[in-house]
Amino acid sequence: MSTRRTLLTGALALAGGGAAAVGAEAPPAAGAPGRSSPALAPADVRHYGLVPNKPEAAAENTRALKTLVAPGGGFRGTLAFGNTTGSDVYHLNDIIPFADGIDIDLQGSTLRFTKQGTKSDTNAGFIFAVRDFTIQNGSIVIDYQMGGGGTNAGNALTFGNRGTDSQYFSPIYDSLLPVPMGNIAVRNLRISSNTAGGNGILMIGGLSGVVMENVWIDGSGVLSTGIYYEFGWATNEPDRTARQTSHAHNLRFVNISIVNMDTKSGQAFGLTGAYNCSIDGLYVRSSKILFQCSPGEATFFRPWKGVDQIGAKRNVALRNVVGVHITGTAISVTGASATSGGYLARAQVPLQAQVDLLDFFMESFAIDGGDLDGGYGIQSSAEKMDLRDGRITRFSRGIAVTDECTRMNIEGIDILDCRQWGILLGGFALFKPPRQKMGFIRGCFIAGNGAATPGNFAAIQLDQSAGFIIEGNRLGYEPAHDGLAETTQGFGIRLDANARGVVCRCNYVGGVRQGGVAYYNFATTDAQGNTLQNAVGVTSSRGAWLRG
Repeated sequence: MSTRRTLLTGALALAGGGAAAVGAEAPPAAGAPGRSSPALAPADVRHYGLVPNKPEAAAENTRALKTLVAPGGGFRGTLAFGNTTGSDVYHLNDIIPFADGIDIDLQGSTLRFTKQGTKSDTNAGFIFAVRDFTIQNGSIVIDYQMGGGGTNAGNALTFGNRGTDSQYFSPIYDSLLPVPMGNIAVRNLRISSNTAGGNGILMIGGLSGVVMENVWIDGSGVLSTGIYYEFGWATNEPDRTARQTSHAHNLRFVNISIVNMDTKSGQAFGLTGAYNCSIDGLYVRSSKILFQCSPGEATFFRPWKGVDQIGAKRNVALRNVVGVHITGTAISVTGASATSGGYLARAQVPLQAQVDLLDFFMESFAIDGGDLDGGYGIQSSAEKMDLRDGRITRFSRGIAVTDECTRMNIEGIDILDCRQWGILLGGFALFKPPRQKMGFIRGCFIAGNGAATPGNFAAIQLDQSAGFIIEGNRLGYEPAHDGLAETTQGFGIRLDANARGVVCRCNYVGGVRQGGVAYYNFATTDAQGNTLQNAVGVTSSRGAWLRG
C-alpha cells in the first residue's frame, strides 16, 4: 500500500455522544488496593478498588479495571476516575479491553500506562474498544517499550479490529457482526507517549461514527504516528484476494493538535482505506508527514456489499490546517494506487479500478517545510482536487500532482520560496498514454521558487491538458509590491509539449530571473490552443501562443 506501514504483513512499524460528567466523590476508604468501598458511588472506579497516586498499585488497579470492563461482562454506563487532588494519577500496567456501552470520564485525572512490550501486544492499545465507547476529560501518559517481537503496539487508544490481527477480541469480520463497529467519541483528551515506532491512536476496520474533538498528542520526538487508520476485512474467505473489505466512514476530527513526532519517519495523521472523512482544525509541529490519505492495498476493489459499495462518496476534506517544521511531504492524498505490490497482485485488477479512487478538498491552511528540501507541500493523485485559501512555504515543491489527477481547482494559494516549482502539474501516470487534465488556477501568489537551480523552474508548469484556465495570478516578486526582486523563479507559466487548450489571462508577472521569460510554450510552431490574454507586468514570451 502507499503508506509506509502495513498491518497486513506485520511490517507496520509505526503504526455517539459523550457521557455527562460525574461529580467528584469523597476520598476512598482506607484499605488495600482492590477492596471495594461502599462509601463511593458505583460510577466511581475507586468504588471497585482502584487507587490513585500509588505506582505500586498498578497491577491491582489493572486487575480490578479489567475485571470490571471486560467484554462480555455485566457493567455498562459511565465510569468516573475520581480526582480528589485535582491532579490524580492512576497507574496501570497492561492492555485493557472494554465491553460495549462504557463511557469514561477522567474528571481531569491522568491514566499512566507503563509496560515492557511483548509479542501478544501486537495491534493492540492500552485502552482497547470496538464500539459504543467514550473517553474524555483528562490525560493518558504512555511509557511503553516496544519489544518481544510485537509490532504496532503500545498505542494509547485502539479502536476496532481486523480478522485475527489482535488477540484481545474474537476474530472480527464486519459482515458477521450483529452490530457494526463504531459510535466512538474521544473528547478533551491529552496523550503523551514515548513509544518509538508506536501510535497515539490506532483505528482498524469498518468503523462508522467516530468523533474526536479537542485532542492533543505529544510524541516526545519518537512517536511514529499520531492518529492512524487502516481498512478491515468484511468477509473471511481463505483467499484474501476474494474477500470484501470494510472501510471506515463518517469520521469527524475537530481541533486536533499533534506535536513532536519522529521527524525522520513519522507521520502525524494517516487514513488508509477510509472515506467520507472530515478534519477541521489540525495543528502539527515537527513531523516528517503532516497528513496522508490513500486507498491502501484494498483500493476499494471489493468493498463490502450494501455498506461500502453502495452510495460511498470516497472523499476527504480538510479545513483550518497548520503545519510547522514538516521535514517531508506535508499533505499526501493518493487517489491512484497500483495493486502490483499488495495482496491483490494476483487478482488481475483492471486499470480502471486502480485510479479515480479518492477526491480531495482542502481550504484555509498554512504549511511550512522549514527550507529542509525534504518533500512537497501538497502531493496528490486524487481524481478531483479542490484547494482554496492557503499558504505553502519552503518545501522542495509547493503543489505537485500526477497525471491521474484529472480535474482540479486551485484558488487563492500563496506558494513562496520553494526550492523547485511552485505548482507542477504532470508526472507519473498509470494510464498510458496519460489522461489529460482540466481545471483552474486562480488568484494565487507564487514567487521566490526555484532556488535549487535559479532560472530553471517556473511558478506554474503544466503538461497533459485538454483545457485549462490560469487567471488572475501574481507571479514573481516585485520591489514595488514585495520589497525585493525575483532572483530565482525563471518562468511565470511554462507549458510542456502535451499542454493543450491552456488560456492564460489577466495574470500579473512581477518579475522573472534575468534571462527568463514570463510565458513559455514548448510548442514553437503550433500553439496547440494555448492562449495569452490581457497579460500585465512582465509580458515576455517564448514559443507559439495565440493572442487575445
